[in-house]
Amino acid sequence: MSDRALFIGTARVRRALSLVRRFLVGLLFDPAVIGALYMLALTAWASRAPIVEANDHALGAQAREVGDMVATHFADDIRKITIAIACAAATVGAALGLFSTLLVKLRDRVMRRASRTRGSRARSTFVVLVAVHAWLFAWGMARAPQAYVESFYARGGLRRALQVTATDLLGARVCFWFGIAVMVVYVAGPPSGWRALPGRVARRIRAVTALLPQRVSASIAMVALGALGLSRLPSASAADARKPNIIILAADSLRADRLDPRTAPHLCALADRGTRFDRAYVSLPRTFPSWVTILTGRHAHHHGVRSMFARWEDRAHDMDALPARLRKEGYRTGVVSDYAGDIFGRVDLGFDDVLTPTFNFHELIRSRAIERQTPMMPLLDSRLGRAAFPVIREWNEAARADLLAGDAEHEIDRLRDSPFMLTVFFSTAHFPYAAPSPYYSQFTDPGYRGRFKYHKPVGLGGDDDPDAADVAQVRALYDGAVLSIDDAAQQIILHLERRGLLENTIIIVTADHGETLFDNGHGQGHGDHLFGDEGTHVPLVIVDPRKNKGRREGSIARDVDLAATVYDLLGVPPPSNLDGRSLAPALEGRALPHALAYAETELWMGDVPALPDSLRLPYPPLSHLTEIDVAHDYEIVLRREVTEVTTVARHRMVRDERYKLLYMPTRSGPVYLLFDTASDPAELVDVSWMHPEVVSRLKAELWSWMLADPKMMERGGFLVPRELGDVAGGALPETIRIDGDGPKGGVP
Repeated sequence: MSDRALFIGTARVRRALSLVRRFLVGLLFDPAVIGALYMLALTAWASRAPIVEANDHALGAQAREVGDMVATHFADDIRKITIAIACAAATVGAALGLFSTLLVKLRDRVMRRASRTRGSRARSTFVVLVAVHAWLFAWGMARAPQAYVESFYARGGLRRALQVTATDLLGARVCFWFGIAVMVVYVAGPPSGWRALPGRVARRIRAVTALLPQRVSASIAMVALGALGLSRLPSASAADARKPNIIILAADSLRADRLDPRTAPHLCALADRGTRFDRAYVSLPRTFPSWVTILTGRHAHHHGVRSMFARWEDRAHDMDALPARLRKEGYRTGVVSDYAGDIFGRVDLGFDDVLTPTFNFHELIRSRAIERQTPMMPLLDSRLGRAAFPVIREWNEAARADLLAGDAEHEIDRLRDSPFMLTVFFSTAHFPYAAPSPYYSQFTDPGYRGRFKYHKPVGLGGDDDPDAADVAQVRALYDGAVLSIDDAAQQIILHLERRGLLENTIIIVTADHGETLFDNGHGQGHGDHLFGDEGTHVPLVIVDPRKNKGRREGSIARDVDLAATVYDLLGVPPPSNLDGRSLAPALEGRALPHALAYAETELWMGDVPALPDSLRLPYPPLSHLTEIDVAHDYEIVLRREVTEVTTVARHRMVRDERYKLLYMPTRSGPVYLLFDTASDPAELVDVSWMHPEVVSRLKAELWSWMLADPKMMERGGFLVPRELGDVAGGALPETIRIDGDGPKGGVP
């Protein structure tokens, strides 16, 4: 090669390298790239810990075991969600970078500043970017503080002080408008130039408006006004000429006593337009079995779903449920919910549209991965964030009742061309009682600085007993969550009114179960025991525009009665095997047939402080009772071999309007307790010795109900699986004998 050729080749290489260098330098100075790199760095920092940590409080002692299993079997899920989060972080960062450089350019324009160098503009953009992100972060923390607790409040020190400042001293509204004000002041430049600013802005506005033809502006205004007017007009459909619609407004863990003007003013006003049932009870106070009972009109031992972790074979049969029957009658059916409503995707009840989260191990891993992204939380906890990552619906610390109400409005608009049944299931009142601002602080003590300041998480790691301040805080958080649901329910009702559907829609207000809030030493939660009515007593309101209004009914109503009632009100033929009776006569002031309420407990998820060992048959922890069903979408289900153990150990109860009888199997034999709920509503005094005739009557009724379970029988005073045969001497058979270390007799 000649020297000339070598020289030319070298020059070309240098030019190429120079172009590449200038491109890279320009890229690094690009505001979108600056923002993307900034958010990616924060995301990487937030993701540095494993998805399941060894000290995970929610999983307790089984955290290490679960973490090893996740790392081994779900590495592909972790990789995919990590890539998705990185893409989202880069996109959000790029948008923030562009917004920040826009602020910088506006400031330069207002100040009539000469052109900056690339380096100067990049530095200013980065500073503004950090400030804008800090503002969004503070606003998000004040708006929904529960998602930030683990990274801030729980760490104590300066981090706790920062979160308390954002939530208590500033609040969401102040944070938002303070940030807007700071941006305006920044763009306006130093105060010395503010005097001339209004005139310059006015001249700029006049210059812009002069470019727009007046007729075009007028046309735009007319179109906008017309669209606004049309949006307020009722639907033109002939709603009154068709079958009535059905809307079930339900809230997880909603106690009957919280349907009052303090915590639910809008629902109370709605109840005044219909019939309120003051003695409504559920028969299995856990979400999954309770909803199947409500929508089938059959008790759990008949429909087969008796646990939150129901196996595939227990739910993969035709439930012959209310939505399926109404669909055959020409109704369109839908259900919308957030995290507690993931059960609707696990069983076919006949809904056309199921807008709920999905509950399986894949989704749990995705949810855990996103929950760690505290820097992106203000943007993830939004409609846009939920559209990008639907798994956010699974967050129990971000159950936004207002967003769910928006989903319900959209679903109403989709279904309203035909008669429809829509179920709206709010999760916010379920623990951890994590309502957004202003609800979480509506009833709480501003001076409280305990562990439950923003929510009451419940895990398997064990907690110290709460003191009086903790109890008051938890109850206040719960009440705020109920109030948020009440406002959201009113949002849906107003939407029905705007669409001209309210007078042709039957509205039912109820819950899947209640909630014990440390009442009378009974602990907190639901489904673990049957002491007190707080866990089984639920609100029930039926508003039928065609019926009498403003009635209260004192007869017992049950969850199994709801489907029968809807069939009756709509004139739809019901299934022949319903366990309930119609409540429709009460809507017209007629007497209801006498009925008793029954209930049973579900799995014990861990320790039950309100239930001493002497009154229970203990079995292994939840991690030893469940398994992952790899054949059916990696769902967490109850192991088949422990079904007998957990079924035998359940407590059962029967009650009438006054007395309540409990059946509790123990190591030493069955125990029966009778409570006079009229004189002892807290259910603290056993009066079985005073009323043997009541015990005998209710015991016979209870056994009749328990033996209606085709898989069970009575032996030696115990309710046991039918295939076990006789029990000698009235003791538990060896195949289901239980001690503190687990079930014996070959059951692992």
